[in-house]
Amino acid sequence: MTDGKNQNGSQETLHAKVERIVHKFGFDNVCVSSIKAGHVEMTGTVSNINDRALIVAIARTTPGVQQFSIEIKIEND
Repeated sequence: MTDGKNQNGSQETLHAKVERIVHKFGFDNVCVSSIKAGHVEMTGTVSNINDRALIVAIARTTPGVQQFSIEIKIEND
């Protein structure tokens, strides 16, 4: 894992870090935005309930995330 800095050495924002992790898992239909310091909001769609659970786990385990809001819909639901 990295030290929270991007390739050019500047500090990565929290929502950018969470979005990078989410996209690394292949969830390209999920967007992450910052509500306030330590609070991110995740919106979009995933294929099934297990994918949604993984999105929640990512939010819970990303260092720096203190609160999160999930507005993730399941496709065909």
